[in-house]
Amino acid sequence: MKIYSLISFILFTSCSLFSKEIKTINIVHWNIKELDNQKLKDPSKIRNIKSVLSNLEYNILSVNELQYDLDGVPNYKYKTIGKNAETLAKELGSDVGSMAISFTQANTGQNAKKEKGNYLTKNTIHARKLADPINYGLFPGQFSTALLSYYPIKEEIVIKDLKWNEFNKDINYNKYKDNNRKPFKRNPELFDKSFTDNIIEVEGKEVHIISLHAVPSYHFGNKWSANYDRNRDQLRFLEWYITGGTDLSVKLPKRFKHIKPLKKNSRYIIMGDFNVSIYSDNPGSKILKRIFQTTKMWLQSPSHTHEIQRFEDKRNPLLLDYIGYKGLTLIDSGIYYPKENDGSCLSFSELPKQLKPRSNFTKKDCYNEDLVELKLASDHFPIWAKLKLD
Repeated sequence: MKIYSLISFILFTSCSLFSKEIKTINIVHWNIKELDNQKLKDPSKIRNIKSVLSNLEYNILSVNELQYDLDGVPNYKYKTIGKNAETLAKELGSDVGSMAISFTQANTGQNAKKEKGNYLTKNTIHARKLADPINYGLFPGQFSTALLSYYPIKEEIVIKDLKWNEFNKDINYNKYKDNNRKPFKRNPELFDKSFTDNIIEVEGKEVHIISLHAVPSYHFGNKWSANYDRNRDQLRFLEWYITGGTDLSVKLPKRFKHIKPLKKNSRYIIMGDFNVSIYSDNPGSKILKRIFQTTKMWLQSPSHTHEIQRFEDKRNPLLLDYIGYKGLTLIDSGIYYPKENDGSCLSFSELPKQLKPRSNFTKKDCYNEDLVELKLASDHFPIWAKLKLD
């Protein structure tokens, strides 16, 4: 397996959508929640996704948790390789021939085990025993990240094979246990998914579009979990990459000689589900707060971007998703979350079964139809920013 992947490519020659008339970068980022091969063929799932995105304007769409399709995954019925991002773009009605697509297989699930020749796809107790014990994932390619861009991508830099202890020399794996509560049996990668820098060109100037879907800063009942420290170090890498420094000395092995921090005058946008809140006080939170001292955040005081999908009174709201930028001017931004009691309404009895609360709740007079579609699509909310060059 190659440790470093640098792919320079020009994906198309069409000029019609990349003329000087495009003066703004309209970003939408969305953790689309476990969109796999099977769900991509589910008309109701796609209808909800399409309906949500129809309310947002974008020429760059970042998507977390899209399955990177592989031959034979999860079973013999599936033959395509790396086509799911293109399939999603087509389902959204995008002009795929005039679009640049960056889509990389996540490390997630690469060491998952099969049962009777197939990977399990339902998240059951039994399936979790077969999952990748360090990167999680029930099957290879799960929880991958895609970037769909109406700007040409000049360069794609993918970092996924850097070992954790090659970035942080002080890591001691002996204090951790994997998801099966067993000692680490291998040297894990720093990124359980991947880190991608796509360089686009806007009005003749380069902008780095950096995508990261970090490991959750949560233990999931495993008190020996490496998640908190791994989340911290993934964000340390992000900080080092965009600023040139972090709170540990970074000296990558010689085989990574092409991976260097951005230049001080570089324009960049960072985005993704960083899986930690700036309002918390765990190791990753501290790094993220520091990143946003030098990188502007798309909102000054963002509210939550994730909650329980059901209409409970208490939905465990969390801020997990972010857009940051430097060398650009913010025109407008937000979190897409329709007001619950406004607009076209559903009654409580009309709510889909999977959204109805399971605990104590207060019935509302109105459940906004757009919000219902959003909650059917994902437990995360799309976030967006409209930017222009300085």
